[in-house]
Amino acid sequence: PGGRPGGGGGRYRKRVLDTRTITIDYKNPETLERFISKTGKILPRRMTGATARIQRKIAREIKRARMINLLPFSKR
Repeated sequence: PGGRPGGGGGRYRKRVLDTRTITIDYKNPETLERFISKTGKILPRRMTGATARIQRKIAREIKRARMINLLPFSKR
């Protein structure tokens, strides 16, 4: 399903995001790391499975955590 003929790609598998059990807060970097790529970028909605509202909250909390040095700005 998805991708080009002959292989070489496919659709992203959405992560299961249950906002009832996950507390998205800048003081909890372990949770926020689930929404950051290997290079340190914030993952898009199509990969996290979050709604637009929750995705904005994720981005805001990640940026707050970066400003107080709980999360790195980039990973090398």
